[in-house]
Amino acid sequence: MIEELIKKGEELDSEAIEGMTGKYFQSVNFEQWASKAILYLESYHGSSSVTEKAKEKFRSLNSNTNYQFYQFILGALKAVKEFDSEPVDYI
Repeated sequence: MIEELIKKGEELDSEAIEGMTGKYFQSVNFEQWASKAILYLESYHGSSSVTEKAKEKFRSLNSNTNYQFYQFILGALKAVKEFDSEPVDYI
């Protein structure tokens, strides 16, 4: 699932609109992807500080901040995927 979220997120960048104050999203596709990403993080990494930060940012989204949120979530998903695929050293 995380691979699909990352792939969809990367594809979503092409839907960003260039505004006077920077890029932003104005689409159902962004809202759907962001919601799925938050649900994923809550489901699999609920107690993580990254998840808490993501939820906090999600609550305060608006069109001026949604591209920065997009970048944060896409980066977080990539980090989680990398972290989850690394072997854990219990020493």
